[in-house]
Amino acid sequence: HAAGMVAYRYATRKGLSTKVLVAFDLEMPDGLVPVCSDGEVEEFRLMTVDEAVDSIRHSLPLWKPNSALVMLDFAMRNGFISPDEPCFMELARGLPGGLIA
Repeated sequence: HAAGMVAYRYATRKGLSTKVLVAFDLEMPDGLVPVCSDGEVEEFRLMTVDEAVDSIRHSLPLWKPNSALVMLDFAMRNGFISPDEPCFMELARGLPGGLIA
């Protein structure tokens, strides 16, 4: 069943586009090597959740925007981003059905 939801908006040539992503948490088997077959990503990198959150904080341009939002949603739902962090409330309001321009 669905574990999370992220909604966001972005500008296109035709105007404003709204997207809603439904997230599913799946545990992948050891040794699985994903393949980039649709041209949407350059590569996959295996990293811990903490490494992914740190990468988003310090190297955001390396992430597809929707992938970063889904990763942040996962990290918040699973306690990797603490409610004590300054950005937590802003993210909590923005991610579940919130809109990011």
